[in-house]
Amino acid sequence: MNDVVLVGIRAIAAGALVVAISMLSDKLKPKMFAGLLGGAPSVATVSLLVNGIAMGSAKDAAAAAGMIAGAVGLVFFSLAAAVLVKHLGAIAGSAIAWLAWAIPAVGLYWLFLH
Repeated sequence: MNDVVLVGIRAIAAGALVVAISMLSDKLKPKMFAGLLGGAPSVATVSLLVNGIAMGSAKDAAAAAGMIAGAVGLVFFSLAAAVLVKHLGAIAGSAIAWLAWAIPAVGLYWLFLH
């Protein structure tokens, strides 16, 4: 399948899924979950679906493993940022917290995907 067509399908499908999930999660309390649930998980799901259809499940497995490594890193980043921003301020705390994302994400990538 042509790469341009895949990008177009991915963009339309991801946009539609983001809107649908955002509308659904907008009904949840607190409202902060609307953005959290509407963004990355929707785009990741559509990306895996389109890649699986176009390129087969073997590529999907590698992409999903990379997404899991990034998600684990995000948990570490969030925990570190919650503490570091209070003590160091927004810019320094966020910058240092990126290391808390990079270390587990790169480590998991190296262990399982390298």
